[in-house]
Amino acid sequence: MTLPSYCFNLPDFRVISVAVHAFGQRRVLISIDLPPGCPTCGVISSRRKERRLQRLRDIPMAGRLELIWSKYRWFCNEALCERLSFFESTAEVPRYARSTGWLREQVISAILASGRAASETPAAYGVSWRPVRNALNCTAA
Repeated sequence: MTLPSYCFNLPDFRVISVAVHAFGQRRVLISIDLPPGCPTCGVISSRRKERRLQRLRDIPMAGRLELIWSKYRWFCNEALCERLSFFESTAEVPRYARSTGWLREQVISAILASGRAASETPAAYGVSWRPVRNALNCTAA
């Protein structure tokens, strides 16, 4: 059974499964709805190559949440394209990102708009200092 992922503010994704661990943490497995296009040539792919599970950081909702993206590597169908394969990416979770855009926006807003100290922000959002620093560096650049 697939559930909508509106509560995660991830419009391109769907929830595949939800599991609750013995200690109360929830594990949510998500996937992309539509097959992606090649980032180089734009041709929509139809052949999957492999699957990888990628852990994403997101805003804690009603307790600890482990968000896992079932991410596929796709073959490019265009024979003339230099890129033979590529991993899925979205506007909300671009290539190489490990955090959702919503988390990055909330962290930046907490520091810049509300005047919260940068040292207390990671604990408030359940992340380490690294994603907070990366979000601030991207904003400053």
